[in-house]
Amino acid sequence: MHITGDMKMVDVVQHDIQLLAVIQRFEIPLGFREKTVKEVCDGHEVNVDFFLHIANSFHDKEFLDWQKFKTFPIEWIIRYLKNAHRCYIDYRIPEIERQIQNFEKQVDINEKNIDLLLNFFRKYITEFNAHIEQEEKNVFPYIIRLNQLVNEPTSEGIDTSDEFFIKQYHEEHNNIEETLFDLKSILLKYLPPPVNNCLYNNLIYDIFRLERDLLDHAELEENVLYPLVKEMEDILMSNRSSK
Repeated sequence: MHITGDMKMVDVVQHDIQLLAVIQRFEIPLGFREKTVKEVCDGHEVNVDFFLHIANSFHDKEFLDWQKFKTFPIEWIIRYLKNAHRCYIDYRIPEIERQIQNFEKQVDINEKNIDLLLNFFRKYITEFNAHIEQEEKNVFPYIIRLNQLVNEPTSEGIDTSDEFFIKQYHEEHNNIEETLFDLKSILLKYLPPPVNNCLYNNLIYDIFRLERDLLDHAELEENVLYPLVKEMEDILMSNRSSK
């Protein structure tokens, strides 16, 4: 299904519940009534074309084409990514940690694998927060400065130490989704189910859901944001070479 502006927003969510996270990151609240996607976007000052590009890219991977995103301000993409970060840090990850702690209360007190799980996840939280901090304090500001330099040649330049930072960051970027895969393996292979098996199933489901969400998030960075930035870096390099 291709999502269009004249579809009812509620039908979009019912067709693909994962898009609810996308809608949330545009800061659009629930309560769509019978409004279309365009009407909902207009009512919350969201550019409907940008929304449709994001929503369709998440709904159908073959739709994702970074060239189509070049018509939108790069600040919009960064704002969307930052809103996703807030969701992960403020809700999704703390909720999984809370479930692991509840899980701990349901199994044998001598079960050592619970400590392994908690320690593993807390280490993951530390690495994930460091990744987010790196993006928000270094990567995103660099991209904004780079965009200004491309569009406003008279603006201040970028420190030479920052040049081609995206390539360096990309090469050093840890695949945090792989760690979640390891966490699932620990759960499925080594931990006994608790007294209330629903806690166990909910925990695994939420980890699977977070993993998929992070993969979608990473695809937006890998296939949209980084190519846009690389193109801007190439433009600046070409301009400098021609002087």
